[in-house]
Amino acid sequence: MNPTEANQKNLENLMFWVTLLLVFIIAIRVPLDSDTWWHLKAGEYMLQTGVPLLRDIFSFSRQGEVWINHSWLGEVILYWFYKNGGFWGLGFVVALTATATMAILYRTIRGGAIFKAWFVILSAIISSFIWSPRPQIFSQLMFTILLGLVLKYRDRSGGPALGWMFALFVLWSNLHGGYGLGILLLIFLFVGEIFQTFILSPRRSQENLHRLKKFFTWILLAGIGVVINPNGFNTLIIPFRTVGVEVLKTLIDEWASPNFHQLAMQPFVLLLFAVIFSFALTHKNVSGFELVGFLGFAYLALVAKRNFALFAVFSTLVVANHLPEILTDIGSNLKQIWLDRFGHKIIRQSTLSAGFRYTVNFLIVGLLGVIAILKWYYVTHPIVMITYEAQFYPQRAVAYLKAKGIPTGNMLNSYGWGGYLIWNLPETTVFVDGRTDLFGDDILIEWLKIVNANDGWEKLVEKWEIGWFLIEPQQPVVTRLIENGWKEYYRDAVSVVIVREQSSTP
Repeated sequence: MNPTEANQKNLENLMFWVTLLLVFIIAIRVPLDSDTWWHLKAGEYMLQTGVPLLRDIFSFSRQGEVWINHSWLGEVILYWFYKNGGFWGLGFVVALTATATMAILYRTIRGGAIFKAWFVILSAIISSFIWSPRPQIFSQLMFTILLGLVLKYRDRSGGPALGWMFALFVLWSNLHGGYGLGILLLIFLFVGEIFQTFILSPRRSQENLHRLKKFFTWILLAGIGVVINPNGFNTLIIPFRTVGVEVLKTLIDEWASPNFHQLAMQPFVLLLFAVIFSFALTHKNVSGFELVGFLGFAYLALVAKRNFALFAVFSTLVVANHLPEILTDIGSNLKQIWLDRFGHKIIRQSTLSAGFRYTVNFLIVGLLGVIAILKWYYVTHPIVMITYEAQFYPQRAVAYLKAKGIPTGNMLNSYGWGGYLIWNLPETTVFVDGRTDLFGDDILIEWLKIVNANDGWEKLVEKWEIGWFLIEPQQPVVTRLIENGWKEYYRDAVSVVIVREQSSTP
């Protein structure tokens, strides 16, 4: 290996590890999310009983109903890390999964070391929107692996791809319900190939038709793979049932469209423009798969922010396939302009020994590693967790209820606290929680009517035999309840407990 190749290899290794450590630093954060709690409780139940949880046991509004628990294996994994490592373990598995995803993306895309590092970190920043302790974190990893398999076997014949595709979708459908987006990727591949064969290409060939047949087989194989789980054929329903819940856009921010006035949304815009720029100036032919996939995932991301991560992975791949050559041309032109203007070359000399470079690289990686460990330790420390929990969840109200006693009757709770109460107040059942596919529009709309004190809210309270409320003090129904004779049982800056006048309280 000559000195130039050695330097390039050294830079490649350095940028790879620097990139992964930076991704880990981005991904490690306070490991709490409103859905984390019920995922942990489900995982705990399944590890204790040894069977998947497929019926609702957490709410009174859906008690005993079939729950298509598409994330059962992901929940078991999350709870196992929590059980063995507490919040340190929970934060670690999220950061590890995110880092593994970006490592695969780094190794998949084309370009120089600095180019790949820059765009992988950009992809990580965009994707970090969904990096929380939920099984959803596993879907981006599965999606990135699937994309790598598609690139590897798209132009090859033979059977290895069939086994890998099948195994991937079997695993994915047990980890999280995002497998539907994996099938959608294969559909984009198939549609893109049709577009390529019948519109973009001047001539059709037997090879093109063979590829269409192969891609269609992949789609069928993926569909067969996803039903191999405890939910069976019900697994095919869940993506449509979840997307069909209209109230999601009201209750959950990640299901809403992005607000581009927010600074946090600008990395998405940057990558979007980078793809358009690459398509406009590329010297290569833009494939049908790239075009259809980009348009499809861009549309999904513009409709719901939770799809940012998949858009980021796919678009980074597209950019890396076209932009490096464009930047090389731009650099060559700028260099020529310099030579024409000043008439001399920029002289670069390398006076550093190989040993010194290795030492510097080791120090850089070591420093980032120390920063990653310190951040991991800090953001998952019990004191930080308790402080964060008290700020966003009814921590003090739950402690009061445990000490003074739980009122009689059914509880109407804040939607965002359902999971927290499932985990921290298992003595009672909730009205709603983050399992929107289980509750559907009917119950969620009724919940909204009650908390907003809309017309007919009193009848709904009677219908569900609500004996007490645990909600935010600013909810409109709080004032109406007190006006109607309900009693304030507990109040702080975060939460309030309101009980019926006739309800018995210890």
